[in-house]
Amino acid sequence: MNKLFFIIVLMVTVCSCKKQPNTIINADGYTISGNIKGLSNVYIKLTKAGFKDKSKIVVLDSTKIVNGKFEFNGKVNHPDMVNLVVESKFRTNFIIENSNIKIDIDLTQKQERSPYFKFIVTGSKSHDLYQKGDAECMAVFNSPKYKQLDSLKALLAKAKKDTSYLAKAQKLKVELSPLSKERSESYKNKKYDFVRNNPSDPSAVYILGYFYSEVRMSEKELKEFYNLFKGDARKTVFFTSYITKVYKDYFEKLGVGSIAPDFTLNNINGEPVSLSKVKAKYKLVDFWASWCIPCRKAFPHLIELRNKYNNDGFEIIGIGTADAEDKWLKAINEDKTPWIHVLDKNGIINGDLAVKKGDVSKNYGVTFLPTTFLMDSQDKIILRNPTKNELDAKLIELFGH
Repeated sequence: MNKLFFIIVLMVTVCSCKKQPNTIINADGYTISGNIKGLSNVYIKLTKAGFKDKSKIVVLDSTKIVNGKFEFNGKVNHPDMVNLVVESKFRTNFIIENSNIKIDIDLTQKQERSPYFKFIVTGSKSHDLYQKGDAECMAVFNSPKYKQLDSLKALLAKAKKDTSYLAKAQKLKVELSPLSKERSESYKNKKYDFVRNNPSDPSAVYILGYFYSEVRMSEKELKEFYNLFKGDARKTVFFTSYITKVYKDYFEKLGVGSIAPDFTLNNINGEPVSLSKVKAKYKLVDFWASWCIPCRKAFPHLIELRNKYNNDGFEIIGIGTADAEDKWLKAINEDKTPWIHVLDKNGIINGDLAVKKGDVSKNYGVTFLPTTFLMDSQDKIILRNPTKNELDAKLIELFGH
């Protein structure tokens, strides 16, 4: 009986190993075995992600694809997202860990103009978990219930390139607002549930992703999720480089009570303007772009506020960012905004559209538009991204009317 029991246990163990050979963590490091269709005899790179800053991308390894196969060997201190870059123009990403990982790539199925390719990865527990969470979140957008929101997305894309579509886009956005809010709430809850259920896994950091921002989360939620992550999740590149920056910008560097960083940018006449040189009792610094519908929708009310309080010492400094100079100037003329305008034009220009915010915007932690700061004469921040009602109430309090 003892012999029989031992044989049964041994067989179960062997079968279990055969079923899941790629899910065993390897203390000695990782081995990535890859197969690729559609390309050979070129180099493939394994890189760390720099997230919106290509200068920070670090190449971990590089090897040649021979007869449709490649292999990487190494060791990571903790699981994290990495990029696979083929011939410096095709790419994808996955979560690497110290295990035996297999990757199958088919470039013959890649969309013509997209640099991203589809692939199948097995052997990474964190990546399996990431795929599961991502599928659950994206299922919200694939629901037939929200199909009509696709027309709004297409129109907003047009308005970003051609401002003549702005009015039509605004009207449709209002009509579909309840449905859009419902979908956003459902999507948000899927992300939140996943993170709360997997706070120490790196996959949770990437499922939350750029959703971790002031425009999408309340102050309470920003605190909750920053402190919720633990273990390997807090060691990821995304947590240390992005989430930590957003948290520190909001609660430390650029929070209420902090002194806003000074800057000098050129106005519409090409003359330098410094924040510290603007003489006013109270200043509203407004980051915006010509293609930003909410930014320009807020201008009529800001004009009213400036007309009401300008003689009392209120001034607005509009900072154009992620924008082409000609479109920025055209929007200023169209909207007849009478305040100080400067352009943060250090961004990279792609055709006629800036696709990267300038240095001042980055220094102010601008992750969405509009981003606004109300400050006093000494550039001390009084309000950060106030709502219309919050700004109105504060100005009444400050000026007495």
